[in-house]
Amino acid sequence: MLGPGPLLEGKTALITGAAKGIGAAVTRLFVEHGAQVIAVDIDGAALGALAVEVPSARIVEADATDPATAAQCAGFEVDVLVNNVGHFLRPATPFAEADPDEWARLGVVNFDHALRMTHAVLPGMAARGRGGSIVNMTTVEAHRGIPGQTVYASYKAALRHFTRSLALEVGRDGIRVNAIAPDLIETPQVPYERLVTEGDRDKWPLWAPLGGPGRPDDIAGLALFLASDLARYVTGTTVHVDGGSHAAGGWFARPDGTWVNRPLNP
Repeated sequence: MLGPGPLLEGKTALITGAAKGIGAAVTRLFVEHGAQVIAVDIDGAALGALAVEVPSARIVEADATDPATAAQCAGFEVDVLVNNVGHFLRPATPFAEADPDEWARLGVVNFDHALRMTHAVLPGMAARGRGGSIVNMTTVEAHRGIPGQTVYASYKAALRHFTRSLALEVGRDGIRVNAIAPDLIETPQVPYERLVTEGDRDKWPLWAPLGGPGRPDDIAGLALFLASDLARYVTGTTVHVDGGSHAAGGWFARPDGTWVNRPLNP
């Protein structure tokens, strides 16, 4: 059984998109639990602020979608990999009006980067014989339709299936592969004031059984579990961190506690 001490003592974790939002929350919590964190991000200013807050983190200012970055990271001895980088179309765009060049960019940031980073660190992870954990950040939209974000959701669904299939291949090496599907998490990338119109903000707490919005720390807690030996028998699965929005499946709570299976009227 695990003792009460830090859950990641002696482990090295590489986190992409580590400087802000969910990535920064994961970085802070992993360090609190004894991990040596390699924080990869393209935002130098945000990385500088993270370095002040978490001075033990190893800072790598680089584009996680660049193949050269993956090659650089192949030289690190990594026990835990968190593929956190992702992005979506803003504003939402119907597929018929979407720019094919944008499809390629969405593919690189939401899917290809996870393949490249995993491909880079996986051989070393397997060769050291200590097992390991890979955590991919998908989204609730990988499990349901979303108008205006068709390509983004498709790539995130591909990442979910990459998670499942890779878990079968590497399980015998003691390497676990899982995914996290957030929803309704307020971050600098998805700020509450831009995501929800002023007229709808009073309804935000009703969009999930647990209310909302969620916080990056809610995702970090699950990432810690999946990275640690507490999850030693968990692989090939996706865990939703969404306050229950996916389970609600289109049902919305009224202020009086009853439910309706359509959006609430303004």
